[in-house]
Amino acid sequence: MEKANAKEKVGGSNNKNAYLLFMIFCYLVPISIVYFYYDSHHSISSIICSYKHKYIILFFMCLMGFGTILYELERRDKFSTILITMLLFCLYGLICINEKSILHFIFSFLTFAFIISFMIRHYILTKYNTVLLISLLVEILVALYSVIQLQKNIFFSEVLLLANFAFYFIYLHFLQ
Repeated sequence: MEKANAKEKVGGSNNKNAYLLFMIFCYLVPISIVYFYYDSHHSISSIICSYKHKYIILFFMCLMGFGTILYELERRDKFSTILITMLLFCLYGLICINEKSILHFIFSFLTFAFIISFMIRHYILTKYNTVLLISLLVEILVALYSVIQLQKNIFFSEVLLLANFAFYFIYLHFLQ
């Protein structure tokens, strides 16, 4: 019985590793597009919402989302899976809706609300890991800064928010 449980844990871990690699691979395409076009844009949304990029970004984000859902199912935490699913839905909304629309701002707010909720959830589940706390606090502070600077260039604060969340997610992966 113990061998079966150990095998299940190792198999689950291998699946999570494969899903994480798949997610990273899929996310590299949108990251590359943003990287190559950032110089003339004031926000990530101005790049991902452009007709020139939105469909390729949406395609790879959907693939990444599929891998993310599979990853979360392996984690076996229904609440975490719901948070990530809602986060993905909001990300797709951000990509599809014009950045000047009020709906875009609503999706943006919800995206970061789900990110921060996910981070709080796992900070608590890990019994208050210090590294996760620092990352969570950085996320909250940079999100607040972005809201204050909304009418200005927020490109780098958005990049920091996404990079910090990626760090959090990957750190959490290796922590568990």
